[in-house]
Amino acid sequence: MTFDTTMFLILLFVSVVMISQALILPAAGQKAKHKELTKRLQETRSELDSESINLLKEHYNKSLSPFDRKLIEIPYFSSLKKMTELAGIKMSLGDIILRTAMVCSIVVLAFLVLRYPWYFGVLICLFIIAAVYLFINWKISHRLMKFEEQLPEALDIMRRMLQTGQPLVQTFKEVGDELPSPAGEEFKNTFNLLNFGYDMRIAILNMADRVPTISMLAFSSAVLLQKDTGGNLAENLQKVSEVLRARFKLTRKIKTLSAESRMSAWILVLTPFALFALLSTLNPGFMEPLYTDPRGMKIIAFGMFSLMLGAFWIRKIINIEV
Repeated sequence: MTFDTTMFLILLFVSVVMISQALILPAAGQKAKHKELTKRLQETRSELDSESINLLKEHYNKSLSPFDRKLIEIPYFSSLKKMTELAGIKMSLGDIILRTAMVCSIVVLAFLVLRYPWYFGVLICLFIIAAVYLFINWKISHRLMKFEEQLPEALDIMRRMLQTGQPLVQTFKEVGDELPSPAGEEFKNTFNLLNFGYDMRIAILNMADRVPTISMLAFSSAVLLQKDTGGNLAENLQKVSEVLRARFKLTRKIKTLSAESRMSAWILVLTPFALFALLSTLNPGFMEPLYTDPRGMKIIAFGMFSLMLGAFWIRKIINIEV
């Protein structure tokens, strides 16, 4: 295999991965970008006393392994740890890093034994790291979307319990017992914090930090607003539940209406790859100058860049934030 051929395959792989990420990521279940709700919660978080925040950090650090505690002192690994928690991955950050490093080491050694250039192994390792990162992002989107689907039902459970005279803390436990993960798990974690004696404001903000969706921010704002100003929380939760159901219904409708555009995007993007594969099978000599001639590599690089740019542009058009 020549260097030019290898570079062509690498460019092809990168393009397919980037294009698939641009088109496959769901329209719902992404991190919240609502400025007003985020700003309101940040203002509430700034009012918390430092002692409570330090106690919460100590409680969080106790759940980590000693290796993970060292890793999260580095900002990059701290954000990566938060991503694994958002994705619902139970494996520790240290295990993920060590296993990825082990696979990369085996790949590099295999390339050296087979007497391939060492940088081929490095490139494959970069692909492995990118694949792990993209998998974590996919898990985050899938988990947040599932949480948004379950949240209206969780609010209905809380509303019914409040109407029967149960305290708010007990409603978190009931949701944790009734619903599966991720909603049940998150509400149970919040109940545990409240049971340990943490203030409602801290527990709710911690929950919003663990599940940063617009639906969760709306729920957090409703609970914190009721705590500060009073009012009928059961009625507020019913209204929030109705709004969230309408929002999710609209999101699904938008996704259905944009299905034709998504299919058109897949066809337009994958046609060059299908055409290349067909011509390479029927007449290999016809396509050979494309990846053996330096000018052909420039054409391929420009085509890959154009495809990725077009895919992201299509995604920007069809993914409407609700």
